Amino acid sequence: MKEIYTTYFCIKCKKTTILLTDEVDDTVRNGNYLSCSHCGYKRIHIEDKLNDLRQCMNHESYKKVNGKIRQVRR
Repeated sequence: MKEIYTTYFCIKCKKTTILLTDEVDDTVRNGNYLSCSHCGYKRIHIEDKLNDLRQCMNHESYKKVNGKIRQVRR
């Protein structure tokens, strides 16, 4: 079974981005590249591929701000 979510870690800003695996595959297949959504840095590393979004968010700290989930730095 193919995993649904892929987590990426940015080397520059040290933040985590969670993306859909199918969308990432389409982007790479079309000849485009992935970059950090926070700072735009191209060098991001794959941390994990999982099926459950809650498992992706387990190791980080998040809080709700104005109804949106935000990542909190440690």
